[in-house]
Amino acid sequence: MAKLPVRFNSMRAVFNEAAQMRLCESSGSEHYSPETSPDLSDLVNSFIERDYRIQGDYANNHDLESDSKLELLESCGFDYENKNTLENLLNNNDDEDAKRRIRSETQLACGTIGERTSHGFKRRLMSRLRDQGFDAGLCKSRWEKFGTHPPGQYEYVDVNIDGNRFIVEVFLAGEFEIARPTAGYATLLDVFPQVFVGKPEELKQVVRLMCSEIRRSMKEMDLHVPPWRRNGYMQAKWFGPYKRTINEIPVSKIPELNGSFAAKQSIGFEDLPVKAFPVKAYHCRDDFSSNKMCLKVGYLTAAFHGTG
Repeated sequence: MAKLPVRFNSMRAVFNEAAQMRLCESSGSEHYSPETSPDLSDLVNSFIERDYRIQGDYANNHDLESDSKLELLESCGFDYENKNTLENLLNNNDDEDAKRRIRSETQLACGTIGERTSHGFKRRLMSRLRDQGFDAGLCKSRWEKFGTHPPGQYEYVDVNIDGNRFIVEVFLAGEFEIARPTAGYATLLDVFPQVFVGKPEELKQVVRLMCSEIRRSMKEMDLHVPPWRRNGYMQAKWFGPYKRTINEIPVSKIPELNGSFAAKQSIGFEDLPVKAFPVKAYHCRDDFSSNKMCLKVGYLTAAFHGTG
């Protein structure tokens, strides 16, 4: 028995649809009568044949659409080898266990520490990873103007495991977004995972490949490549000089210490019981020839010797 399309809720709906189709294909009469009613099996079979014919036409059109898209990408100079290379770099199986653990915890953290575009997101991510036992740090890179590249600064999170350093980026594709990308370049951006975890060598190859594709895409669109999307500038973000911190709160945000708090925090000794002594002012006389000492420090001496 032929398999009926699942979009009909009952056999009655199938028969009604088939009957309507047969009546519309008749000689023009729109009136239904038992004498002119078609055979039930003919109704069902004709309807099934029509439904499968429609599905077949859709599949063929879909294949043609896919082929047209592939032809369009090829005509734009899209390099499938670069796409495969990018996929291999982003899904490198080296140190897979460590990457998987970092990626899993990062994904969980993203659901609790706020939006990735919010202020302090990367610092909160670093703190969350440290709370879970990872040696995570917030790296701040800063570089001066060099060549045609403007100065800049950037922050990213890294994790050290067993002597290996991993760079953690949430939505790495956003660092490579450009204006009016070609279809081929947009296809490359779709390859990026939501959370990237990789070694510096792997990320360096990703940056080099994407910067090359940026030049190609913008050249095809007759656009000028901005300095902040060139290879030198992009490489400086992750591979230039940087400072690593593990502070949960930025040093610049710590309030100035008051006198009493500074005394406790800066000395570092345990609190010791202090014996109260009366305060007495001593005044020097103008007559220095007197046998009495001008500065009498009896109470201070007693304090040091503990004699009271």
